Amino acid sequence: MSYNIILLFQLMLISSYLNSLLGLTVGTALHCAVRREISPCTCRPAYVFRQGTKITCERMANFSQVLSALKNRFEPEDEVTLKIAFSKLEDLPDLSFQQLGLTVKTLHLNDDNLSILPETVFKGLGGVEYLSLADNALPAVPHRILKQMPLIKTLDLGYGLIEEVTEQDFQDLTGIKTLVLAGNRLSRLDTMSMPQTLHQLHLGHNKLTDLNGTLRTLTGLEWLFVNDNNLTSLDNQLPEIIPNNNLVSLFLSHNKLHHLPQEIRNLQVLNVLWADYNEIESLNGALAKSRKLKILDLTYNKLQVLNEDDFSEAEKLELLLMGYNLIPALNSSLLPLRSLKELNLTHNELREFSLQDIRGLRKLLLVDLSHNKISKLVGRMENLVEMETRVFELRLEHNELESLSGSLMGLTGLHRLNLSHNRLESISPDDLIGLDDLKILDISHNRLTTLEETSKTFLPSLEELIASHNTLTVLERDFHGLPVLCWADLSHNKIITMSKELAEKTQCRLHGVNSTLRIYLQGNPVLCDEKISETIAAMESKNNTKIHGTAQCQPEPVQANQLDYNSTVAMLEPQVIAAQPQPLISSQLQTT
Repeated sequence: MSYNIILLFQLMLISSYLNSLLGLTVGTALHCAVRREISPCTCRPAYVFRQGTKITCERMANFSQVLSALKNRFEPEDEVTLKIAFSKLEDLPDLSFQQLGLTVKTLHLNDDNLSILPETVFKGLGGVEYLSLADNALPAVPHRILKQMPLIKTLDLGYGLIEEVTEQDFQDLTGIKTLVLAGNRLSRLDTMSMPQTLHQLHLGHNKLTDLNGTLRTLTGLEWLFVNDNNLTSLDNQLPEIIPNNNLVSLFLSHNKLHHLPQEIRNLQVLNVLWADYNEIESLNGALAKSRKLKILDLTYNKLQVLNEDDFSEAEKLELLLMGYNLIPALNSSLLPLRSLKELNLTHNELREFSLQDIRGLRKLLLVDLSHNKISKLVGRMENLVEMETRVFELRLEHNELESLSGSLMGLTGLHRLNLSHNRLESISPDDLIGLDDLKILDISHNRLTTLEETSKTFLPSLEELIASHNTLTVLERDFHGLPVLCWADLSHNKIITMSKELAEKTQCRLHGVNSTLRIYLQGNPVLCDEKISETIAAMESKNNTKIHGTAQCQPEPVQANQLDYNSTVAMLEPQVIAAQPQPLISSQLQTT
């Protein structure tokens, strides 16, 4: 999962929480009857706090312009969401929001280049429950103005210049639930600086090296972001379990953690854990008791070992991302993960993979083992009493496989199989037996010389065959076990012969309707054969098949005795030269 996806997930999660805190409804809102009179500001129904009006003023020259547009335009009892953004409010310290005559419940002052905020400016805002001062140049928490708004439930001070948080900064906010301090320059937190009422806390994108025990007493905390800091350890830093813990989502990405704290074992309701881009070397059972964990991201760490009990009780885990680590073996660690849907182990140090390591996992949609050093597949499934393992897509590209040894036999439910960029020299009939649901097979970029054995294997659902960049030479009855094949990429091989019988037992069907089998032969010498046009015409007229490809054919070499003969003729009779048949320079076949 990319970094942008993680950020998007964070934003979606924050938005979900903030909306719930604001009590969003779709009830009847007040009509904004003065929208023309308040230009350049705009207004519309807010759908917040059941009723109200949202007023937006952007790119204002000064706060006086806001006063001129809004003063005495609304009834005092109207509950208002006010947003002033991307503006220059240099005169704000000399004025006051009280002059607007508005009952403000939600106040956004974003990207207004604010740095100095006298408390007198915020008189009359005692009813504010949501305050955002994000994307300004605040050098410190504006605790004096927070005294004017004691009812704040959500406070966003993200992306400013704040360097520390003291015990006095939030002491007047006795009911705050959500606090966002992301994107500042925080390097110091006082031990008791965080309000005890917090449910959501975002400290991400700062310069913290230590949480200083700040979170220990926040037993009501439900989600916590400390991603993108310089943390090396979280031992004894997470909220204590007194008598229980409510932490559901924990974001530790982009730090310097060498291990996960053992306290995670006690987070019985933990649902999401992002710990990617750290330096974690082992799990040491920290997640063994995570019975409700559904999402776990450990991508880009230094994991070198997985123990058999690392996920012993994580039966609800659905997404497990452990790509870009140093894992050499799975050690049966995944067997308890009965709900697992996606397993990503790309770019590790696996040298062997046993299908027994995913035995009994019936919900797997994707197993990504690409970019490892796997040279051997073992643990075939056909001898199991209960055929309960299911995999929808298996990625084994960019490994070191030389043969399959029948290891995939019995892996029912497989729809997509990628074996490209390996060292496969042959595929035996046993290798694909039982893959009745397989729709896409990619065996490109290997060392295959023939597909003859596939004609002895029946793949009733295969629609796409990708076998480009091999050393195939002959196509005869290779598609006879592929009754519904629709797309075959055989480009860039060494095919010199193609039989008219290749697709005589194949009828492409798309959405239940007969369609055309398309075979791609780009870059094969067979297209230079003088008789290929006859073969193609027969296949296209009889089997509803279309051949695609263009070949640039090389001229045939001229024999030495032919050169001597031509030279002699040239000296004796110039007119004879014109009568001689010229050597074939090039031939080209192009079908569309």
